[in-house]
Formats: sequence, structure tokens, C-alpha cells
Amino acid sequence: MKQTEYIGSNSISKLPSILKQTATERLLVVTGKKSYISSGAQEKLEPYLNGCKIVRFSDFNPNPKIEDIQKALKTLKQAKWDAVIAVGGGSVIDTAKLINFFRENDIEPTDYIKTKRAAYKKPKPLVAIPTTAGSGSEATSFAVLYVGKQKYSIEHETLLPEVAIVDPTLTYSVPKYITACTAMDALSQAIESYWCVSSNNESKTYSRHSIGLILSNIENAVNQPDESTRQAMSNAAHLAGKAINITKTTAPHAISYPLTSFFQIAHGHAVALTLPLFLEYNANVTDQDVLDVRGSEYVRKTINEIVVFVGGEGIDDAKQRIRHLTSKIGLETRLSRLGVKSKEDIETIVANGFNPGRIKNNPRLLTEDILRDMLCNLR
Repeated sequence: MKQTEYIGSNSISKLPSILKQTATERLLVVTGKKSYISSGAQEKLEPYLNGCKIVRFSDFNPNPKIEDIQKALKTLKQAKWDAVIAVGGGSVIDTAKLINFFRENDIEPTDYIKTKRAAYKKPKPLVAIPTTAGSGSEATSFAVLYVGKQKYSIEHETLLPEVAIVDPTLTYSVPKYITACTAMDALSQAIESYWCVSSNNESKTYSRHSIGLILSNIENAVNQPDESTRQAMSNAAHLAGKAINITKTTAPHAISYPLTSFFQIAHGHAVALTLPLFLEYNANVTDQDVLDVRGSEYVRKTINEIVVFVGGEGIDDAKQRIRHLTSKIGLETRLSRLGVKSKEDIETIVANGFNPGRIKNNPRLLTEDILRDMLCNLR
């Protein structure tokens, strides 16, 4: 499934022509509770929707929970729409994807998780408009869904939004901490995609471009943002999303989910914590523990390329550069200062951090004992 992209300042102005092309009269507009107004999206978007019948939905939590989607499907049971517009961060876009998909296919989310049958109806057209530069959800065919503390990835080719409008002006008001977290999420996605066992030339091109844009702009985007840096970070996040849409993510993302579920560490912050550790870990891959069919030599070459991208003189220097960058944009790098203090806390992360798909995507085999040691050293 191909996607139409509109990227750049005030690209939201393309919306009327998009709606006209699809003869859309009835819209479901999924937004954040506060970000819709604070980002300026409401002020910019609603004049373009004159003449449309609109149902707006915003009654859900960050990190989509199954209860939120079930509530949405019940609340919107009688509503009708020709298309969906999602305006917000990754949670908003994921929620819109899930509502649209499950509503059209008349299936409970729990049933999909259990059966994952192949044949599904194509949902209504979805226009995704991110207001943060990080998740890349507007460029992917999957969505995060939490059942209790367990994270699931709902995947289907029809979840890819038909249209992505990446307008950096909607990110201007994003607070410093969220800007830092989403930026590190994008950087982690790009780096993980580059070393992923399913990487290819196309995904690596997206990743390489994304990494370069992020490293050149992230500090100013967080500490002294301007139009240029916001534009660069929005582009980078979209490219990282396109990369992981091909490869998906790997170990740092797998480990991040229990950090978010059990210790309320923001997703991008959680991913950033272990990224430098896995750069070093994957660099030491051997013939005995390599998971990439292209072999350990290929993996080491790939990691060395990442070292060059981040400006490192070697693996240790690159690891320290990523960690130093994380600190410079205001993110804590020690687990103990984020509420992960005891051996029991470490065991909780180990017990819940082995998402099979994400771990198998990592180029080097990871065991519970190795992860336990990593986390203890990070305290």
C-alpha cells in the first residue's frame, strides 16, 4: 500500500484538496485532549473542514490501552464517517488507526490479537497529521496497544495512513521534555532499523538520512528551537518511521515497554536509556550468537558504520557520545534516578522485556542473564 506525503511548513493547507479528491463529507477527527489546541492544530485545521460533518474523539490515555479502544468503539457505534483525520502524537495516530480498523472489520481487539487472520476489509481513508517529531506512526502500518501491562503491536498493511501531512509548524509549542523524548525515539528507531536483521538498502537509506538530520539538529531543537531545526526533526522522524515500517524495531524498544508500563518512564526516554548499551553489545557479536543471516562480520561492519554516523572514534566513544547527548537534552541516564532501584525492579524489566519479535530482530542473541547485567550496570 502506497502513501501520499505532504511535508513542509503549512503543508496542512493541502487538506481541502485531499478531502475534495475523496468526496469526503463526514469525518471522524481523533485528537489529543490538550495538544489539539496547544499545538495550534485546531486553529489551523478547522477552517479547512467547513462543510464537513465532524465527530471528534479524544477520550483516551497516552499509550493506547485496550479499554480505550473498546470504549471508543462503543461510543462511536452509531457514528458514520467517510474518512478519519488523526491530529496529535504517536498515541493519537495509533488510536485513530485502531478505531478505524476494528470498526470497519467489526472485530474485538482481543479477538484480533488471538487469531490474526489474514483477510480484512480496508478501513476508511486515514489522514495522519503528527504534532510531535518522534513516533513516525504516520508512516507505519502498525499501532501500539496495551493489554494490562503487556504491549502488543497490531500489524496490518491497511493500517498505513493513506495520507501523511508532516507540518513542522504544529510542533513549535511542544515542551522541551517531550521534544527530547520524541527526538530520542526517532534516533533509536533509525539506529535500530539500521542494525536490524531485516534491514535492506531502502530502509538503510531512510535510517542514514534520519540519523544525520537528528544529530545535526537535536540539541538546538530541544534547547533553542527555531523553524529550521523543527523542520529537520519532523523530516527525520518521518524518515525513521519509514525505516521501521520496513524492518520494525529491536532490543532497545523491547526493553523500553516495561520501563514505561511499570515505571512510567516516557517511551522515548525509556528507549534512549539502553540504546548506547546495545550499540556496544551488538558490536561484539560472534559467529556463535549472531542472529542476522548475513553473518557476524556483516553485523560488525554495520555497527562500525553507525559509529561513523554518530562521529565516534570507536565503539566506546560512540556509546559515550549517545549517552552525553541524552544528558545534554535534559534526559536522565541512570535507572536509579528514574525509580528503578531494587533487584526486584530489575527482575520486573527482565521478565517483561523479552518481546519475541523485537528481540529476534536484534542482530545479536540476547539472554536474560545478559540483560540483567546490563540493567544492573545502568543503575
